[in-house]
Amino acid sequence: MNPTLKLTEELHSEKDLLKQVHIHSLDLLETCGIRFHSEKVRKILAEAGAQVTGDIVKIPAHLVESALKKAPSTFHLDSRDGKHDLDLNGQQTYFSQDGCAAHTLDFETGERRRSTTADIEKMALISDDLDAVDIITPTVSAADTTVSGRAVQELEACFLNTGKHVVTESTTSARDARAQIELAAVIAGGEQALRARPIFCNFVCTISPLTQDAGGMEAALEYAAAGIPVGIYPMATTGVTSPVTLASNLAVDNAEVLSVVTLLQIASPGAKVFYSGGPATIDLRTGAYTATSPEAIWLRSFVARMAEYYRLPSIVGAGATSAKLPGAQSAWENALSYLPTAMAGADVLFGVGLLDGSNLLTYEQIILDAEVAAMIKRLLSPVAFDREAFCVDLIKEIGAGGVYLDQTHTVKNMRKALSLPLMSDRDSYDVWVQKGRIDSVSAARAKVKEILASHQPAPLSAEIRKEMGKVVAAYSG
Repeated sequence: MNPTLKLTEELHSEKDLLKQVHIHSLDLLETCGIRFHSEKVRKILAEAGAQVTGDIVKIPAHLVESALKKAPSTFHLDSRDGKHDLDLNGQQTYFSQDGCAAHTLDFETGERRRSTTADIEKMALISDDLDAVDIITPTVSAADTTVSGRAVQELEACFLNTGKHVVTESTTSARDARAQIELAAVIAGGEQALRARPIFCNFVCTISPLTQDAGGMEAALEYAAAGIPVGIYPMATTGVTSPVTLASNLAVDNAEVLSVVTLLQIASPGAKVFYSGGPATIDLRTGAYTATSPEAIWLRSFVARMAEYYRLPSIVGAGATSAKLPGAQSAWENALSYLPTAMAGADVLFGVGLLDGSNLLTYEQIILDAEVAAMIKRLLSPVAFDREAFCVDLIKEIGAGGVYLDQTHTVKNMRKALSLPLMSDRDSYDVWVQKGRIDSVSAARAKVKEILASHQPAPLSAEIRKEMGKVVAAYSG
């Protein structure tokens, strides 16, 4: 995928490289161990045969290998409206927003401010309208909610404004997880129905290096027991929370993921788990977090490859440009981040809509990132090579120097053969001038206004909305 990877492939096959990461991670798990802050988790692992000393848990390789055999290699992500169900079969990449930004660039004033529930509602509505966005994520952390009710209120804001599958991030307690499960169960028709058709999923972030917090792990246990898919998402940063070399970052990240996969399969055999991650690097001049450096993109591509090695569905961090405004930098950084990770086989790319290293939401960036996602989806989609596609008989009939524009074959096949952009300008220069010299950010802004004014998500009945309100109120006190 790049010279670094090509160089290593001269020495080893890719499978050998992935196996090396696996072996080093098993060594770390068994000899160094993982710090688990949850007494409940330590007890589960100890009873299964792990060695517990204080809050350090050393996990033998056989427990990890056994857990990997129990984890399903594919599953569905169902949608509230039933029209956007997703099959995680490794055949395509789905796009979701990034999540948990603290700030929003106000759409009316252009000022940077703290994010609110209204931002979640609007970003969900915008993304519900965009075909290229497959999964909705609470892109920001709503500062106007109560701490106790934030997780359930953010999920409610998504459900009310989209019919698509929702992925939530980093709930901090089993109580938060239980609140989200009960809210989704109201829509699904009960917890058994939710188990059969999970309309949301969650991923928990590890604490690099080699640490798992109590609340996140106990939330993960709650989700797994309820049949809700769970992702394990390390974000080790080279030279800070992992050694600076890329190979060592992979080993740290992988050990963190495997420790939680093992926990969840012990507690709930067959639990649906994602292999996930968003490793990053630092800028050597400033120490700034960078998710779209060439090295970070390489690492994130390997997250997808490790998932494939273990035959687990994946959520891979992508995007998270360091740019502070929509524009050229955000375009090149996000496009170059999305493409290699999608080509590496990521099932879900987690990264649409945020700027400033995932700290800032702008509505226009959702539109622009969705345009990149649509192009990548088309680039990686299958191309027909059947008799109809070759149409040799038609070529012979038209002959040299002919024109195909008026042919029935063109009319029949053009919409599936050629894609149309949502935002990209393809007018002539003169027409572009006549239309007002509209730049891409202005076009995205106009699209945001159009969606917010006219789009309606799949409706929820008044009765269901009322029951949802009761769950939210019960957990928000």
